[in-house]
Amino acid sequence: MRTIENAPGPIWVAYLVLAGLSLAVVALEAALSSRGLFGQDPAYFAYAMFLFISLATYHFLSLGGRSAWDAFRPAVDDDDAASARRRAELSTTPAGPAAVMYVVAVLAYLALLASSPEGFDLVGHQPAFVVVRVAAEAFWLAPITFMVGYLLVRQVRIVSRLHRSVVTVDLLEPGPMHAMAKLTARSAIVLILLQLLVFVPLPNMTASARLTLILAVVPFIAVSVAAFFLPLRGLQSRLDQDKSRLRSAVNARIKATIAALHEVIDDETRPGPRDVEAARFAQFRIDALNKALASLLQEREFVGRLSSWPWDTTTFRAVASAVLVPIVLFLFTRILERFV
Repeated sequence: MRTIENAPGPIWVAYLVLAGLSLAVVALEAALSSRGLFGQDPAYFAYAMFLFISLATYHFLSLGGRSAWDAFRPAVDDDDAASARRRAELSTTPAGPAAVMYVVAVLAYLALLASSPEGFDLVGHQPAFVVVRVAAEAFWLAPITFMVGYLLVRQVRIVSRLHRSVVTVDLLEPGPMHAMAKLTARSAIVLILLQLLVFVPLPNMTASARLTLILAVVPFIAVSVAAFFLPLRGLQSRLDQDKSRLRSAVNARIKATIAALHEVIDDETRPGPRDVEAARFAQFRIDALNKALASLLQEREFVGRLSSWPWDTTTFRAVASAVLVPIVLFLFTRILERFV
């Protein structure tokens, strides 16, 4: 990540270079295959996006972790050192787990390829093609994908823990309270995008292998939704409590104002002679108490309209729209298979 961020020029230039290198690797695979460079289905070259999109996804989550923490920090009492540590936890993978995941990912992917070489188009080609293909997928694509999954789970767990340690919950200052929802929204969107990639024509994958992959991934729509909602439950509870606190405070003032108003009215309606100045002052108090009561009633209505959801409407709409995309696409492809 640091290499990409520290590269000269805009960051999109670095990813453009990475995309070009990925396309070059896929072109080399195509040239070494039995079909040759120009005998491939054009969709084969779209496979290059898998080689760099995994790194871009990790970067996307990492940036989200840093920006979310920066917005959330006013809600906690951390000093600079603790803040830097939490920021790093939300945006990086520790070296030890990263090394373990790399080994596990390589071995798992090699076992997957070995279990179905025909399904993954490894049969009938030159050894050089198999070497390049396995090197690109088992030693690059699979480990980074595993690390994306690890960072995603790590962020979700940290968000849940952070919301239990919040020291300042203020419904009238929702900015810090909505910060982590933007991060969990990224988690949900990443999971949904991974599902959408299943619908991209994979190079020379057999129909049975593709169907198996789709059936395995589609249920993760529920996981995507859970990745957004579940880490925020603790904060939502605390925001509900703050809303109840505000409502209780205004209700107490309304009761006190009504009691004071009744007291003045009772004094004014008590039989007997009344002093003119006292009557004028009583009328002044009644007017002031009526205005105060009207203001408090408006305040109670305002508090009632405050949202205690730990996200803003823009974030929620983004996640809801993203969830609908794979569902609509899946139904559309099923309709096409039936009538075309």
